[in-house]
Amino acid sequence: MLQRLELVLDDVVDGLPVGPSSMPAGMLAVFHDQVARFLKGNHTDVNLDAVRVAIEAGSYKLIVPMLAMVAGLASDLALLGSGNLDDMDAKRALVVEEWQKAARLNAKRRYRLAVDGMVPVQIHAGSDFVRHDRSVWVNVERYLQGQVIDLGGKKPNLHLQLADGTMIKVATSEDQVLSEDQNLVYRSAVLRVRAEEEIAARKLRNVHLIEFVHPQGSFDAEAFAAMVAKGRKAWADVPNASDWVEEQRGAA
Repeated sequence: MLQRLELVLDDVVDGLPVGPSSMPAGMLAVFHDQVARFLKGNHTDVNLDAVRVAIEAGSYKLIVPMLAMVAGLASDLALLGSGNLDDMDAKRALVVEEWQKAARLNAKRRYRLAVDGMVPVQIHAGSDFVRHDRSVWVNVERYLQGQVIDLGGKKPNLHLQLADGTMIKVATSEDQVLSEDQNLVYRSAVLRVRAEEEIAARKLRNVHLIEFVHPQGSFDAEAFAAMVAKGRKAWADVPNASDWVEEQRGAA
């Protein structure tokens, strides 16, 4: 028999139970995003387009065939059933914490995760699904390269988009911003920064700019053209430059 995973959202909005025929658009969008992140977890190679999801009546229920899921999902669901978020995939655990927070803000909100043969996991205002922070942060210096999306502001900072799409907020000073001759917005830049880095996930926080790094030896077309013109003028009375060099070397 094909196992399946049920992800259920139960709530009452404006006196009506949520369901396939009555679901606020904002709540729908948030829940679908959370389900997608829960299924994918840290597995960046998972193709969510290949996962088929059915919607059934009975609150708002998404049905996912277990065989379509990534490795590790079943074990994470077992950990969740025991109340252990610390050893779960970090991104899945984060979604569970989002559900727990939403349920505590609304006593009518409930989430349920059920798999055939397992006791369903209920997340509601009275449940207590939390992670115990085991993160280790260390002070580091790093070089970051990306595109500057935004720069300046009342409290100066810049937003740097890395090649993988990650957006990093970098605190700057007014002097650092004013010291740049050109507008860096929407341009590629290299930054030397200091920050705190989480050892396991390699995430950065509290990022501060040390300096903008400008590559040395960049080609200056105008300066090169000026040097060529100066050289031509100096060698104007020499019929053959190669013969002249050989003569100076004593080869002639």
